[in-house]
Amino acid sequence: MKFNTLLFTLLATSSVSLFAQEKNDFIYATMETENATFLKKNHVDSIDIISSKDNLSVIYFHPTIAESLHGKFAHGHGYIFQNSKEEAVQSLHKTVLQKKAPFNYTITEQAFINETLNDVDVKEIEKTILMLEGFKTRYHTRQEANDAILKLKEVWEKIIVDANRQDIIIKTIDHVNTPMKSLILTFTGSGNKDEYVIIGGHADSTIGWSGDQSFAPGADDNASGIATITEVLRVLVKNKFVPQRTVEIMAYAAEEIGLVGSKEIAEKYVSQNKNVIGYVQFDMTNYKGSAKDVVLMTDSYCDTNLNSFLMQLMDEYNKTGLHQFTYDTSKCGYGCSDHASWANNGYAATLPFEAKMSDSNPYIHSKNDTYATMGSTSTHAAKFTKLGIEYIVEAAKTTVLGTNDLDENLSKIYVENKLLNYRFNNNSSYSIQIVDASSRELITLTNKSANGSVDLSSLNTGFYVAIFKDIAGKTTSHKIIIK
Repeated sequence: MKFNTLLFTLLATSSVSLFAQEKNDFIYATMETENATFLKKNHVDSIDIISSKDNLSVIYFHPTIAESLHGKFAHGHGYIFQNSKEEAVQSLHKTVLQKKAPFNYTITEQAFINETLNDVDVKEIEKTILMLEGFKTRYHTRQEANDAILKLKEVWEKIIVDANRQDIIIKTIDHVNTPMKSLILTFTGSGNKDEYVIIGGHADSTIGWSGDQSFAPGADDNASGIATITEVLRVLVKNKFVPQRTVEIMAYAAEEIGLVGSKEIAEKYVSQNKNVIGYVQFDMTNYKGSAKDVVLMTDSYCDTNLNSFLMQLMDEYNKTGLHQFTYDTSKCGYGCSDHASWANNGYAATLPFEAKMSDSNPYIHSKNDTYATMGSTSTHAAKFTKLGIEYIVEAAKTTVLGTNDLDENLSKIYVENKLLNYRFNNNSSYSIQIVDASSRELITLTNKSANGSVDLSSLNTGFYVAIFKDIAGKTTSHKIIIK
C-alpha cells in the first residue's frame, strides 16, 4: 500500500504561521469558487486557485485554512481531496459527463417493512455509538481508527454468523491516501445482482486540523451514522431479508480530510461500470436540532429523483402511527459528506441529515461531541434507521416477493375471511408452507390439489408468506396479510 507523502506531511503540521513557507504541505482539492475566492482574500499565501469551471475551482492549499469557512458551513470543510493537479482539473469535467438516467423506484413491500420496523432497537444503536466513542479517537492516521474498523467488522460478522447467513460477505478496503481502512458488507442479489443499492457513513472522527487528535470522540459525527447503518443490518438479517438486487453497506475511512475513502471506492465502482441505482449517506443522525426530524439535502449533487423517493417512503411508512416522523429540506454545501463522492461519479446520491444546517449539532469537531451531549438517547437515530430499512427493502426488493418460476402457471391467490384461496392452471399436486416474517414455519400441508384453500384462522394479525411447491420442485411465493 502506498500513501500520499504530501498528505502525511500535511497531517503532521499544526502551525498556521508556517503555511506561506511550506507549500510542500499543501494538497490539491476542488472547492466552490465563491469559497476559494474567500480563502484567497483572507489567506493569500496559503492558497493558489489553479483553474475554475462553472461554480467549482481547483485549488492548491493548506486545508487548515478551510476552518475559516465554518462560519459559512455547519458541516464539512467545503472541499474534496484530489490526488494530483491533473486529477483535480479532470474532476471539473467529470460530474456532468457520467450522469445516469433516473431510476424508476417503486413502493411494493409494505407488508414486510411494516413488520420489520418493529424490530428497530434504540439500545442497539446506543451500544454501537458508545463502542465507537470508546476508542477516544478515530482520526484516520491513528491506530485507533483501524482498531475501530476491525471492531466494527467483528460486530457485523457476529450478526451474520449468528444468523447463519453464508450469502453475506464483509471485506476491508485499503486506500492510497490514508492508512485507515474502509469496510464493505455485501448482500449479493438473488435476481438482479448487477444492480447495486448502497448505504454508508464515515467511521473516522476529528476535532479539526490544528487540534490534538488523541481525543476526538465523534459520537454524532459520525458514530451515530455508523450505528444507524449497523442497526439497519441487524434488523434486516433478523428478518431474513434476501434482496433481489445487491445491497451494500459501507463504513468509510478519512471523510474528514476531504472524502478520501469514499472517493476512492466510488471511482473504482465507476471504472468497473457498476450499476449503482442509488446511494444514501448517513452522516450525523442523532442530534435533534430542528422541528422536523429528517432533513434531506437538496444541493445540486443531491439527486432530485432519489430525494423524491425518500419522501415517498416517509409518506408511506412514517406519516402516522408508531413509526411516525417528519421531514424537511436544507443545503449543506460542496463536499459536505461522502454522498458527494458518488454524485461526482454520476450516481444518484443524497444525504438525509439530523437537522437543518443552521440547527445541527454545535459540538461536532470538538472534544464535546459525545453521547452525553446528545442527551444519552438514540431515539433520533432510530428514525434514520427506519428510513434506511425502507430505502433498502423498497429499492432492492425482497426475494420472497419477486418473480418465481411457477408464476406462469398461476391463476389466482388471495385471502378472504382467513382462508387462503389458490388456483393453478395445471393438474400438479402441491406442498404448501405458511411462514412468518422471520421464515418460521407455521403451517405445512402436503399432496394438495392445484385448486383449494388453506385455513388461516390460527394465525395472528400480521405479515406471512405462502410458499407453493409442485411435484417437479418448482416454487412460488406469495405475501399475505392477516388483518
